[in-house]
Amino acid sequence: MRYSRTLVDHFLNPRNAGMMREPDGVGEDRYEGCGDLARFFLRAPDGVVVEARFQTWGCGPTIAAASAASELVAGRRLDDVARLEPVEVERALDGLPEDRKHAADVVAGALRAAARACLGRDG
Repeated sequence: MRYSRTLVDHFLNPRNAGMMREPDGVGEDRYEGCGDLARFFLRAPDGVVVEARFQTWGCGPTIAAASAASELVAGRRLDDVARLEPVEVERALDGLPEDRKHAADVVAGALRAAARACLGRDG
C-alpha cells in the first residue's frame, strides 16, 4: 500500500481544518516543487498550544500531514513547536512515500513559523 491507513484517514477526515479568529500566531510555508502551501493558526496562552487550525493547498499527503500535525502540537510549548522537525510529522502519519516527503517539510515549516510568530508577540 502506497499510503498508510493513518494518512488516508487524516486526508478523508481532516481534523482542525479552517481559519481561526484572532490567533496568537500565523505561519505558512510553501514547497516550490509543486506549489503546496500550508498555513497554521495557533492559540497559545501562557506559551502552550491549546488550539491549532490549518489551511492547505496541495496534494493529499500535505492535507493529511497538516491534520496530523495539528493534533501533534496540541499541548506542546511554543519553543518546542518552533523546533518541530519534519520527521515528527512523518511519524504521525506512519510514514510517507519518498516522493511525498515534502508534505512533512512544508507542514513543519508552517508550524515553526506560527510558533515563532506567537513567541514574537510575547516578547
